[in-house]
Amino acid sequence: MTQGAFRLFLPALTVLLIAAPTQGVAQFKPSRDEQVKVGRSAAQDVVKKYKVLPESDPRVKLLRQLSKKLLAVPPEGKDSFWRSDKFPYEFNVIDSKEVNAFAVPGGPIFFFSGLIDRMKTVDELAGVLAHEINHVRREHWARAYNDEMKKQLGLALLLGLTNANNEMATLALTASDLYGLKFSRGHETESDDWGLKIVVGAGFNPEGMVDVFEMFRKLKGSGAPPEWQSTHPDDRNRIKRLQDKIAKYKKTWPAKQPLPFDTAAMKAEAAASKNPATGGATGATGGSSGSGSTSKPGTRKALR
Repeated sequence: MTQGAFRLFLPALTVLLIAAPTQGVAQFKPSRDEQVKVGRSAAQDVVKKYKVLPESDPRVKLLRQLSKKLLAVPPEGKDSFWRSDKFPYEFNVIDSKEVNAFAVPGGPIFFFSGLIDRMKTVDELAGVLAHEINHVRREHWARAYNDEMKKQLGLALLLGLTNANNEMATLALTASDLYGLKFSRGHETESDDWGLKIVVGAGFNPEGMVDVFEMFRKLKGSGAPPEWQSTHPDDRNRIKRLQDKIAKYKKTWPAKQPLPFDTAAMKAEAAASKNPATGGATGATGGSSGSGSTSKPGTRKALR
């Protein structure tokens, strides 16, 4: 959902790419092999920095099971990214209360257990997973790197030609940073759109994606930065956009499937249902008002 965690490892990755050959100054986009190399290095750093849960953990097992279903969805149309996707994906869960998930170039995807603990349904988990897969599949990091390098080259030429002083250079870099943010928002929107496609193709209820963004919106509260100043689209705009796209399918979606293990969000919902005085709270994730109700805890079905 965010590149914040991944940015911790960028200095080492930059060293790897400095020596990478480019085909002319207009092309800085790392090849797929280079993306895989960078991703493996970053994943090693993640494992060193965080405690990664073992393969036997039910959250890891479910994440990997869902990934197989999502990756098995056949390509739609002539989309070149989807058709040529041969990245060696890896899926792991970090033992941390942080509410986050992120993808690194070339295949590794990490979820924080704190994010899973805020979920109630398999559909929510599948929605975030589909989103992260598309960050890798659509080579967002490599494309952002390409754009940033070209932008920095142009900025350096401009400052050199105008003999800009330090103050002008600082203003130019600030404007450059804000200009670059919209690429991140564009990539997030693209991952939402293509993530929705594979969620639907895999047979999940796409309202699970909406539920996750509702949860993020409530977590942020009034302290969230305005959309133009953020690397992510505004959650309300994001939710409305997804709801509009889901409505265009004009389909009745399957009931949302409860997670096969207990989470804090599920426990909060169960407690609220036993205590009407809480006002009928829906748990930590909130929940959308879209079609497809959630099966009741205690009647959990086998994964579809």
